[in-house]
Amino acid sequence: MKVPINQSELFLQFSNSLSEIKDLCNEYDAGHEAITKFIAEKIVLIFHGSAQSKSLIAQLKLGNVPICCSSDHYDAKSPVNFIGLLKLKHVPGRSWGYFAKLDPLALTKVSQENWWKNKKVMVDSSQIAFSRAKITKSAAGLEQINLDTSGWKIKDANRNKFSINPLPEMIRQIAFELLESFKNVDLVKASRLHTKK
Repeated sequence: MKVPINQSELFLQFSNSLSEIKDLCNEYDAGHEAITKFIAEKIVLIFHGSAQSKSLIAQLKLGNVPICCSSDHYDAKSPVNFIGLLKLKHVPGRSWGYFAKLDPLALTKVSQENWWKNKKVMVDSSQIAFSRAKITKSAAGLEQINLDTSGWKIKDANRNKFSINPLPEMIRQIAFELLESFKNVDLVKASRLHTKK
């Protein structure tokens, strides 16, 4: 039997999820890449709804809160693969790689629907586009995606070529956007639940 959760418990769950995402990001930044799955699971809890259950955002009627977006604009005419949330950076003694931007000054506000489902944030070597929802659900183990990274080859310090996996850093950047979006938001005031009598 399903036990109903009251509004104050839902607000607490949302706040706790944000705090847990922040803590998990700190662990990721300390070098624990395997933590990516747990970050993705927390993000999915907030945004992903299904026929069986509503997302936390929907339950708390917080869909009106705009979300921070850091993705570059996708140009369909570009012949190269697209990874809009990451920056290419050289790590001395290692190689070039893709890393989360983590830049609060590069953020713009977009609707949640655009941010979660509609915006192309990655286009792989087979020209298949991916949204944040697809990427995050895949990292959380809810969906299988076949990512063609054949065009994302870089050389390590020994000049050996290898294909990169951009997904962990993508999840880190998505988490950054989410945390920045709700950093100064009073959840109770922002919610449209209080307008219902």
